[in-house]
Amino acid sequence: MSPYATAAREAAAFIAGQRLEGQYAWRRASGRRRPDFGLYHGSCGVILLHLELHAATGDEAVLETAVKAGEAVAAHLGQSERLSVSVANGWPGYAFALNELARVSGRADFRALAATCLDRLRGQASDLGAGIGWIEPMPFSDITGFTGDREIYDQSVGAAGAALVLLYAHEDALHPKALEWAVATADRLLEVAEPTPEGLRWRLMSDMPFPFTAPNFAHGGAGVGYLMARLYSVTRETRFLDAATAAARYVLSRAAAAGDGQLVCHTEEAPRPMFYLGACHGPPGTGRLMLELHAITGEATWLEAARSLMRGLTHLGAPETRSKGFWNNHGQCCGDAGVGEFALLMAARTGDESYVDLARRCAAVILHASVQADGARSWLQAEHRDRPDFLESQTGYMQGAAGIASFLLHLATTIEGRPVKIALPDWPRLTS
Repeated sequence: MSPYATAAREAAAFIAGQRLEGQYAWRRASGRRRPDFGLYHGSCGVILLHLELHAATGDEAVLETAVKAGEAVAAHLGQSERLSVSVANGWPGYAFALNELARVSGRADFRALAATCLDRLRGQASDLGAGIGWIEPMPFSDITGFTGDREIYDQSVGAAGAALVLLYAHEDALHPKALEWAVATADRLLEVAEPTPEGLRWRLMSDMPFPFTAPNFAHGGAGVGYLMARLYSVTRETRFLDAATAAARYVLSRAAAAGDGQLVCHTEEAPRPMFYLGACHGPPGTGRLMLELHAITGEATWLEAARSLMRGLTHLGAPETRSKGFWNNHGQCCGDAGVGEFALLMAARTGDESYVDLARRCAAVILHASVQADGARSWLQAEHRDRPDFLESQTGYMQGAAGIASFLLHLATTIEGRPVKIALPDWPRLTS
């Protein structure tokens, strides 16, 4: 077994040690007492890792763990009256994870529950303007101090991310109205887009109560533009391609030179540009829009844009050098695992082995930073850039051991010539 695959199994052992007694649910981080069931921090992400481990090894025990965790998720959802539009911790993320579990386990009840999650998602939507949207308590109130209901637009916690799950559901024939609802969501997002001389932009939510114009993937125009590109691929409606192209033009207009590459600023309001390097606000996220446009149009300029963003990332010394926007985090959202995943995607799309080398470098940093004890491997890291000293050993997918292990397993199986990866709905396919 390769050292990467071994480390992935050791990360799974750490996660197993965080399972709550008598339950198939896990602590969000060691030391915490309550379980988390969502995709970002909780059981749904752990389920995905176990499905990948089963695909890579054939180990029926890890599939059994995933199934029992799915049953615990189902019980949790049975007690949930209202959840967010957020893929991270709301109905869309549950729908995706449960459907993937159904695919592997053959359990029709999981697939039926996934479809029900989409019904519940639509039931919470409002008819707004030309389409549908979601108005709910604004995200990140615990960080910003601002409260109140807002219409949420973005990929990470809003309508664009939900629509990407709806597209996934349509392509898998999970729900007969999934495409109709995805188009209605996009119609509303087109209506609230902000035209600029450089192209289209979207903010995180309506009536932004604080200055935060983020051009990148998680909370800005790159993520919404990616939805538009994916919708064009399914519907062939040119308005969606036009919007995706306009979004990409706008995003690139917010880039600055970095060596022989470029990087897009985290937010436009900062007095001095700061560049995140992770998937949320850096090249591994924003580059997805460029790759999707290249796959659709065949225009070399979009592939060069993705390459240029990655050159900007390595110009700052990543992954070995930590910069202001690449702090002590090794996860899928903000850290090395997300960079490594995108490097593997770039290698698959371009055939350029230098990207596999970059993924190996990410893995080396990850392994060096890990903590090993009694056959288990974990990572003590900071989830938030502005709280670098608040360190936790997390279990989840986007922030923690499950997502890190998923990358390491993906790298190991790629090197073996049989890549194993469950792509989230906001990730392009490995081959265009």
